Amino acid sequence: MHLQSLILVLASAFLAAALPYGNTRDKKSSYLVGSLPGLYSNIPSDEIPLMFSGQLPLYEENNTHYYFWKHTDNHKASGSENRTIFWLNGGPGCSSMDGALMEAGPFRIDKNLKVTYNNGSWHKSGDIVFVDQPAGTGFSYSDELDHDLPQITNEFIRFLERFFELFPEDCFNSIYLAGESYAGQYIPYIADAILRRNKNLGENEKPFNLKGLLIGNGYVAPDAQALSYLPYAIQAGILDPKNPEWHKVLRQHEACQNSINDASREDKAVGSEVSSHVCERVLSLILEASRDPDRPEDQQCINVYDYTLRDSYPSCGMNWPPDLSYVTPFLRKDPVLRDLNIENHQKWKECSGKVSSSFKAKHSMPSVTLLPSILEQIPIILFNGNRDIICNYIGTENFIKEMKWNGQTGFPEDAYFDWKYGNETAGYIKKDRNLTFVNVFDASHMVPFDKPEISRSLIDLVTGNFIEKTEETGDGKQKRTITTYPLGTRNANGSNNKPATSSEVSGTQSENTADTKTPSHSTSSSEDKNDKSQTLSSRIARIIQLVVVVVLIWGIYILYSSYKSRPTSIIKNKSSNKKKNVQWADQLRQFEEEEIKQNERGILYKAFNKLKGSNNRSKYTPLSGHLTENIELEEGPQIHDKSETADDFAIGSDDEEHEGMKQSSKGHDDSK
Repeated sequence: MHLQSLILVLASAFLAAALPYGNTRDKKSSYLVGSLPGLYSNIPSDEIPLMFSGQLPLYEENNTHYYFWKHTDNHKASGSENRTIFWLNGGPGCSSMDGALMEAGPFRIDKNLKVTYNNGSWHKSGDIVFVDQPAGTGFSYSDELDHDLPQITNEFIRFLERFFELFPEDCFNSIYLAGESYAGQYIPYIADAILRRNKNLGENEKPFNLKGLLIGNGYVAPDAQALSYLPYAIQAGILDPKNPEWHKVLRQHEACQNSINDASREDKAVGSEVSSHVCERVLSLILEASRDPDRPEDQQCINVYDYTLRDSYPSCGMNWPPDLSYVTPFLRKDPVLRDLNIENHQKWKECSGKVSSSFKAKHSMPSVTLLPSILEQIPIILFNGNRDIICNYIGTENFIKEMKWNGQTGFPEDAYFDWKYGNETAGYIKKDRNLTFVNVFDASHMVPFDKPEISRSLIDLVTGNFIEKTEETGDGKQKRTITTYPLGTRNANGSNNKPATSSEVSGTQSENTADTKTPSHSTSSSEDKNDKSQTLSSRIARIIQLVVVVVLIWGIYILYSSYKSRPTSIIKNKSSNKKKNVQWADQLRQFEEEEIKQNERGILYKAFNKLKGSNNRSKYTPLSGHLTENIELEEGPQIHDKSETADDFAIGSDDEEHEGMKQSSKGHDDSK
């Protein structure tokens, strides 16, 4: 029993040492994911990530909960430590489980509704957290839905605060915001709010260490992108002047251009609305014009997310990607909901029409207006799959041409680079002054779905982990190339073995080195606050460790003292032909029963009793009068009176044992 108590004390002490944040571990354990269908049969054991998932409460007054799913690699690649990537899908109202199970997460779902491994998972380059937002999207919920971008931004800041309360060990990690499509509105708004918050921290608030943004096929500048629909359709061969609907599409394109011009003449900011039905109508007419009724029913319309694919009309891509037919039933299975700690069992939908119809963003400026100020502080990667229509690369390049940031407008002529992934041509890159544009070849609206491993190397572009080369072509021109590499191969051979120099990573910002072309806007007071917060945390941790050591020593001392003071009984039998009566037998039995009760109450109960001086082990009181119970030693007369001296005995602690035996041999009274 004493050994078990000692083990309990030691275990408690070490557990306390491992939990310097109170009951954080208890809260965190309720979000732990320990099982999924196929997890242990389809995924190599050393590739199973540490996962946390659940609906995190944000606001009690309107019952707002954001669902998240965090993945941590057990074998992090060099340079990916202390990095957290938050992934957001678009819509508005589309679940980030698209990103988790069809794009950047460690799993894909097979036809048996079991997880399989994704070799291009982004969690190999840092912890990745998929978040369903705004409320009402996916597994997130609330009694109230959001209507504008500032509301969503405030909620996400609240989510980050709650997230880092749950995972305090991550609060100083480098943060990257990533996502696609309508997340091109969410991400700049959230980034702008984080950067402003970091400059005006309240008491006890910690800064969010935002280091960069990655926006894929982003809906960033609605007007400029809407004007790209027709040029893209012509370039891709989807539409030409011979089409019977050509003039109808052209008139709508002109109406879109006029609406933008009218807004400009009225002294409104160009792109003063996040969405415009006039401009969105252009794409609808292109899809109608390209419809082929002679094809099978499920192939009559161009897929707006990948023009090389077709879909039924009027879905035109809504049934894509094909993995969706597995993901949807997977996320509706009761065992999966339990595994993912989903307490509010709302039926999962890829995209919520209710959220989309509620969210109008009528009072929000398009996020493109925020990019210049963000680029003064952190790098941004804008990447596009070249087969996407709805958020195509022509529209992205067009708004970059018109945007002024860090003192200049657009990219200079020497900003162009061929992009290679290892030895494979992956696309092309334009980069300068903290902004990088990437055109990913043979990829759709969902780049990580088509090019998982290549897409993961986009993180290397934003962190500066790439090689930049300039070669003479012989005709007086130069060929410039940026190369990123598969995980673990950059230092494998030859020229790739050397680290990138500062000139090779110009235009990007690593987690440790700021862009030399861009002035730093981090204030010294903010840095001092970071240092003070870290120092305070270290001091608190040391104090807690000291307390744990003291408690451990105290517990061992209590156990040792209890062991030293345990009761023992020594019966000396002088005569072998007597029937011996032991008058303390009843009390000894009572004492043993009391000791059992105390042992059941645990070490803390006994320790407090000892401090209060209430240990019953020293409370032996001899009985008077006749004995009520005999202990048979051998045949002989019973003893009924104290005057008839029987064999002497002594009772006491181990320390008193020897002295008691000496007293017994001198004929002291039994009652002592």
